[in-house]
This record gives sequence, structure tokens and C-alpha cells, in this order.
Amino acid sequence: MTTEVKFYFDFLSPFSYFAWRSLPARLPPDCEINFLPVALGPLLNHWGIKGPGEVQPKREFLLKQMLRKSAREGFPFTTPKTHPFNSLYALRLALKEVAGIHQPAVIKTLWLAGWQNRIDMGNPDELLAVLREAGLPAEELYEKSFSPEAKKALKSNIADAIGYGVFGVPSFVVNDELFWGEDSLPELLSYIQGRDLLDRPKLHELLSQTPRAAGQSL
Repeated sequence: MTTEVKFYFDFLSPFSYFAWRSLPARLPPDCEINFLPVALGPLLNHWGIKGPGEVQPKREFLLKQMLRKSAREGFPFTTPKTHPFNSLYALRLALKEVAGIHQPAVIKTLWLAGWQNRIDMGNPDELLAVLREAGLPAEELYEKSFSPEAKKALKSNIADAIGYGVFGVPSFVVNDELFWGEDSLPELLSYIQGRDLLDRPKLHELLSQTPRAAGQSL
């Protein structure tokens, strides 16, 4: 029996890029990844969360972390030419409803173009150029990406993600269980293998407590 892993990602997110690089090799062979592009902005807005780049010390810390990680694991890393950028063009091109059998190749091409080769991922002309260079039907995909069906599919992915409680990317859902962040991959794997260490009674006990802010004043 195949286990579906829903992988919610946005090309804006470098940790989604890291997860895309490592996830397939880490999953058991009976797992199938369902690549689901989502726009990060609507997720953050729904839950009232600021993006990582909007908090200056966090942005600097995360860039350091990403540069260290890529150096340690030995793969190229940079940022797209402009960041943040409008990722809607790339997201719609990467939809299964648009790319079809080309989806894995489209996703790979766009990830490498932005986060290794530093193209402007918000520029449709640059997206089309790298798709052409990869031997993909760029014009056909671009035209389909503007169809009502494509726009509806992206909105549906976002709505489904929110329904699972997705509040950031990358996020992974297996059997309605949510895992967030590239660093959650070990827990995701343990869950798939039936070795989940989560103490659910304790979780419910802790969740029953009323959440509140620290309330400290100086």
C-alpha cells in the first residue's frame, strides 16, 4: 500500500528548497510525494503571522543557517535575484494541473534556477527561458498557467493546506498528521515507519491549558 506524503511548498522559501533536495531520498520506497505549490502569503495572513524576512534579526539568522547548511552538505546555494518576489507565476507553472507529467522536471528546473543560479523568479521571461533551456514546453505551460483552472487549483491547494492547519512552508501531511519545516523530516520519517514518539495523552493534557502571553512588563 502506497503512503501519500503531501508536500506543501512555495518557491519563496529556501527551506522548501532544502526539503525538496532531501525528501525523496529519505522516504521509504512505498511512499509517494504529492507536490502541492501554495502561496505563503495567504497562509501567513490567515493565521496572523509575520514572514521570516519581516523580522530583521530572524532574516539574518536564517541566512546564516542556510549558508552553513549548504556548505556542510556541499551543494550550491544563493538567493534569487530579488527576494521576496511574486512567486505566483512559478507556483502556477509547477501545479500538477498545469505541468502534468512534466511536474517533477518543472519543479526541479525552477528550484535550481532560483536558488542556485540566481534568476529573478518573479520575472515570467526568466522563468520561460530556463524552462526552454531544460527542454520543457515553456510556452504551452505558461499559457496553461493563466487558465481559470490553474488559478482555481492554486487556491484549492491553499484552502486544503489551511484545512490541515498548515501555517508555513515547507509542510508535510501524512494521514492528516502535519509536520512543519525541513528539520521535521526525521519525525516525519519516524511517523511513516510507525515509530512516532509523540505522547498523545500528554499532548492533549498540555493543549487543554489556556494559552496566554507571558504578560511581562518593564
